Amino acid sequence: MIREEEVVVATYYMESALDLEDVARATAGEQSTGTWTKTCFETEDVILSHGAQVIEVETEETGEVNKGIVKIGFPIKNFGPVVPMLLTTVAGNLFEMADLRNVKLLDLDFPSSYLKEFRGPKFGIAGTRKAVGVSDRPLIGCIVKPCVGLKPKTFAEACYQVAVGGVDFIKDDELISNPGYSAIEDRTARVMEALDRAEEETGEKTLYAVNVTDEVTRIMDNAEAALSNGANCLMINFVTAGFSALRMLAEDPSIKVPIHCHRDMFGSFSRSPVHGISTIVVSKLTRLCGGDQIHAGAIDGKLYESNESVVSSAKVMRERWNGIEPSLPVSSGGQNPCKVKRNLDLLGKDVLILAGGGIFGHRNGATAGAKAMRQALDLALQGVELKECPSENRELRAAIDQWGK
Repeated sequence: MIREEEVVVATYYMESALDLEDVARATAGEQSTGTWTKTCFETEDVILSHGAQVIEVETEETGEVNKGIVKIGFPIKNFGPVVPMLLTTVAGNLFEMADLRNVKLLDLDFPSSYLKEFRGPKFGIAGTRKAVGVSDRPLIGCIVKPCVGLKPKTFAEACYQVAVGGVDFIKDDELISNPGYSAIEDRTARVMEALDRAEEETGEKTLYAVNVTDEVTRIMDNAEAALSNGANCLMINFVTAGFSALRMLAEDPSIKVPIHCHRDMFGSFSRSPVHGISTIVVSKLTRLCGGDQIHAGAIDGKLYESNESVVSSAKVMRERWNGIEPSLPVSSGGQNPCKVKRNLDLLGKDVLILAGGGIFGHRNGATAGAKAMRQALDLALQGVELKECPSENRELRAAIDQWGK
């Protein structure tokens, strides 16, 4: 019998026309020592040492389609501290099994012995706060808009305008990395010069997350290009680039700045409530692989996830986890100054609130949009409702008039 500390426990939601106990056993076999029929070298010793174990089956509904929760323990010796092989084990061929109408990987529970094999975030919440010089409030950030098409000079001007308006953080949109019209070297150098000018005026530091996403063979080259031109933060589209690409970046000793993790394409396998991989699983794996700042969804935003799901994701990013640094949750997607207080109320102070259109779409310009976000945060920290916004907060009042309900 394999001991508890020797397995990763995967929790699934399953639907099948067959009995869930039978389906659970078939799944455990398919993802470890078995296949569709008994084979000659699948001995009892092999099964005892390497076979996955059905831990629990809780049938919630029976009938034409049986539905319920299944927990399976997978021996760590089968895949080791290798995330691609972990995912192949817990989320591989089982998604193609005809007997499963739907299956969703809801959670992964790791023993402390497994967690010790990963370094996790270098910076996390505390390191990000130290880098930007803010210790006691949520961080306010923005995504440069439009997403693509701005030449480096214009892009840098956009960054300057929001930096003097008071944002703590600026990121590339996930759609831009190293295109011919905006090479990382040129864009980074111009933006960092602009942020230096802004800091001279405001006394406040701003992080700029340069998107280094590329073919895996070029990611480190992009990171070096950004860092050599003054970058104080990096960004990676970790779903499309891969968890291993994130881990490679995070564990490289030359990377001495936080890593911002954008989850584009995540919805393609997470959105269905009955099929795919959950937000919780993705959030845990991203933290495990070294993500310092991780997108958690959006409070009252434009994305499909409920506020409850966003809060749950933020929780697993920040909870105590065998000495692994907590990651900073990012609330992004349809945010504007009118939603800042809701973010604070639901997510607390350890959060990075990002706005794109909610800053660059302000009717009085990007600087006004950034000021409105900071003004909204100041009021929220004081417990003041938007309807009580003082007249001197002109930028916030304009935002309320533009976007408030």
